[in-house]
Amino acid sequence: MANIHYGTKMKNLTKSLLLCALLLLSVTLVAQNKLNMAVHELRFKDASGHTLLHIDYQIPYRNLVFMAQENGYFATVDVSVSIPRGDSLIVIKDLLDNVGITNKHDATSGKSHINRVSFLLDESVDRLYFKAEDLNSGDVFTWPIDGRPLDEEELLSDIQLCSVVVPDSISVSKFRRGDVLYKSEPSLIFDKNILENVHLYLETYVPERLQGTGLMNLYIEKDSLIIKDDYFDISLDAPQKALHLQIPTGELEAGSYQGTLSLQIGESLQEKEFDFFITEKGEPLYFLMADPEDELQLLRYFTAGATPLDWSRYDEITKKRYLSSIWKYLGSSAGLSTESILAIVEERVDYANAHFRYFKDGWKTDMGRIYIRNGAADDVEKDVIQELTRYVSKDYQIWKYRGKVRAVYVFVDVQMNGNYQLIYVRGDEMESSRPDFRRYLGDDFDLSKLD
Repeated sequence: MANIHYGTKMKNLTKSLLLCALLLLSVTLVAQNKLNMAVHELRFKDASGHTLLHIDYQIPYRNLVFMAQENGYFATVDVSVSIPRGDSLIVIKDLLDNVGITNKHDATSGKSHINRVSFLLDESVDRLYFKAEDLNSGDVFTWPIDGRPLDEEELLSDIQLCSVVVPDSISVSKFRRGDVLYKSEPSLIFDKNILENVHLYLETYVPERLQGTGLMNLYIEKDSLIIKDDYFDISLDAPQKALHLQIPTGELEAGSYQGTLSLQIGESLQEKEFDFFITEKGEPLYFLMADPEDELQLLRYFTAGATPLDWSRYDEITKKRYLSSIWKYLGSSAGLSTESILAIVEERVDYANAHFRYFKDGWKTDMGRIYIRNGAADDVEKDVIQELTRYVSKDYQIWKYRGKVRAVYVFVDVQMNGNYQLIYVRGDEMESSRPDFRRYLGDDFDLSKLD
């Protein structure tokens, strides 16, 4: 067998793909908005030696448009793979991804939708074309894919980079191989604060006459500095063998890394190149309002001690860290994740702004405050005070809560302009009644309505 060396070939291929992609996208974006996402293609051989192409793709939720439907929010992505035929593109793979979330806060989070398109490469094609369209927004992503199968003499598959590798005999995920789930990371971005290792999955293809012991080298560099250069023997005792390697992230700084994995058997040598990125994100900050002062006011609805003594000395990022810690505490106290309690409060703020607005945001009104803290009342009574009191013909509402919160609130539209003010409360230590609340209701008001 002749020597096999693919290092230079892979570099040139990468440059060619990037150039074609830029040319293709420059034409596409004239007519369509771009859907930002990541795509990573991988080639493996099946048991018969045919090339199986995996196209892994990753779309951040924040780049999709979710529409409210029954029981949640949904985005629909039309994914296709085409092959050029003359002046036309013939679709060879087409599927619809229905992406559903139950918490609308996830739509702006760092979460992503990850999926895979797989098929055999029956013939050698210089270019395939991958396309994804968000049907709710019309945003489109296109990318050229190398359609050439692995050579018969290939010793190594392409390298799949994974964020998670766990035993899994139940999952029906497309990323499961045997009894192990290899969660692909098409973005090639790994957060060292979350992941202990970057996982590499690959396969060796060794004919019987070459089986034995091979020498493998894992080489990684960053900014032209050698980070890892490890050699180790590998037993090649089968025509196909799966390998799982790990790169610890603990000592890796944030930045871009270039790697090469090589296998030598006798005089035969093959290399596969790969890239990945290490990030070191700071702690997540949780807040709903753009202004920390507004956020502080909102949090006072839930905890009286929300304001630290030296609040005025805090800079903006310190204020946000402090406020974020309170949201975490409130979520933990309620047995909820921070994202969950934020989603609940955000929905209540939206409702308050829509229904209780009066020359200021609805969440800042008395009704808005009580609604945000407790949610919708179990019983609402609306009526008009008709008695000849100092305050004549005033609309009022009585809100009663009978669940975990057992409280009664009376609101009166004192100036008859829609600005309901809280005048009476029972069962809520964070609120207080006005001493003269009877003057608003009148001497003839039936107090049994407050029971």
